[in-house]
Amino acid sequence: MQITFDPHNAQECDETLGFIAQAQPCVVKMWLIDYNESQDADTPPAQTAEPETAPTWTPDQAQPDTAQPETDCHGMTHDDAIHSTPASKNADGSWRAKRGQKEAYEAAIAAATGKDEPAPAPQGMPMPQPASVAPATPPAPIDYKTMAERFMAKMADPDGLPAEYEAIYTALSIGYDDLETNQTSIARLWNYMDAVDNGDDHDGCVRHAMSA
Repeated sequence: MQITFDPHNAQECDETLGFIAQAQPCVVKMWLIDYNESQDADTPPAQTAEPETAPTWTPDQAQPDTAQPETDCHGMTHDDAIHSTPASKNADGSWRAKRGQKEAYEAAIAAATGKDEPAPAPQGMPMPQPASVAPATPPAPIDYKTMAERFMAKMADPDGLPAEYEAIYTALSIGYDDLETNQTSIARLWNYMDAVDNGDDHDGCVRHAMSA
């Protein structure tokens, strides 16, 4: 026997189940099992949510130290072998020379500035003749106050002067009475200090001051 009904119509389902229950109870049980399995097959499986991936974070890498070493007006870095320690500079922006290292100091400057030797002239061309030298202009007088401030600063520096000031005055034939107005004495002290900055010892500084 074949029973036809609409499984989606609740009333037809009740009537059909009631009829079958009176006839064959076991048939009802088997039919319910088949019906439930068919309903489960029609239900789409639940979607499984994808786990969220936590964003990754990478800390910024430290930037390399690009600080450049300090250089002087000649482009030279400080060298303890030829420059005074602690590092200090002359008025023109050059490193102050180490005492007794004048020759090495000047050689290093020549190498740094490319003044070791003149550039060779192109072959086949005559060497240019040096222009006539104009008469040198006498240097402007050195102000006493400016010289005195520089000399006092060097006296206060333990490495500022290679000899006591009295020995310097004696070697340069400088008198105390007229120092403020004697331009020769002022110039000698000034040239002596220039030689100190160039790394000369006391005798070299005296020769430089007296010959200037």
